[in-house]
Amino acid sequence: MDRARTAAVPATRPEARPRTRTRRTVTWLGVAAALAVVGAVAPDAAAATYRYDCRRLAGAGSYSSPKQLGNVTGRTVVAVDCPPLTSGLPYNHRYFSFTLTRAARVPSLVGATFRLTSGQSSAVNPSLSRGPVTWLHTSAGIWTRDRTTGALNGRYLPLAPYPGGGVLPAGTYRVDMQKLRSPLSSLSTPWFNVVVAVS
Repeated sequence: MDRARTAAVPATRPEARPRTRTRRTVTWLGVAAALAVVGAVAPDAAAATYRYDCRRLAGAGSYSSPKQLGNVTGRTVVAVDCPPLTSGLPYNHRYFSFTLTRAARVPSLVGATFRLTSGQSSAVNPSLSRGPVTWLHTSAGIWTRDRTTGALNGRYLPLAPYPGGGVLPAGTYRVDMQKLRSPLSSLSTPWFNVVVAVS
């Protein structure tokens, strides 16, 4: 369970709509197509992309010392080769933080990509918080699938358009990447990449 508690909704938070129980799946490379369904367009191809070794990022990856992704405004930041999450606290969570200096523009997202195996069959599930308040729970995550095999290969949270309308406002946010599956069925996630793409 997230350490971040759900508190009173701040005035700047976009209005949330009731969640549905429909499981949504798309291909990771088809994210732009999925966003187009809700009136979005693909991110600007000229937008800068920054790739970092996840293990070399500043921060311990804990709730109080998240790994730092920095300013992601108008860019795509990818933290590659993040070690697997394993069962049991605190090993089933890893925290990352990023800053928006302006509101996100459509389309924008944060999520994780991974490749499940028979020995590492737990997915990586993101949630988004600001301070003590959970803004997007893992249940808002959209699954992605490999185009060829159909296997799950990622999960992301839409930042713009935000669920229920609007976009994510400027601020510093914490992403909690989680292993939710029981250790009885899987002890570990695969290695994974963290992706923040902000138009």
